[in-house]
Amino acid sequence: MADKADRLADLDAAMHRFAEAWASGDIAVLEAILSPSYTHTDAFGEFHDRSSWLVYAQRRTGRTTRIGFRSLRRRLVGDVAIVTGINDIEGSGALSASDHSDFTIRFTQVWVWGQGQWLREAFQATPIR
Repeated sequence: MADKADRLADLDAAMHRFAEAWASGDIAVLEAILSPSYTHTDAFGEFHDRSSWLVYAQRRTGRTTRIGFRSLRRRLVGDVAIVTGINDIEGSGALSASDHSDFTIRFTQVWVWGQGQWLREAFQATPIR
């Protein structure tokens, strides 16, 4: 395993790359960062496997949503990273294509080191507005 500081820096980069790709609906980037067994529970309690989540994400193409991170806590357990924090989601299309409201969630992300990179394995969101 690489140095812990290097691994955490790689994780931070992957998280921000993922957030930017989600905000704009960049499916190519999202497909490259999602693990094959990815699962996602959204802020409305809906469960998605990798395929259904990518269908959802593709509908975000062209949106101008911005996503910020705060109150991040990261921990490594072997080749697994668990990240908790808050996302502030702003700009048009945060919740739907016609929505202009800001939205805040508390999240848990699970990332797995594989194929020489961090892959997002699971996500769970809780709205906190």
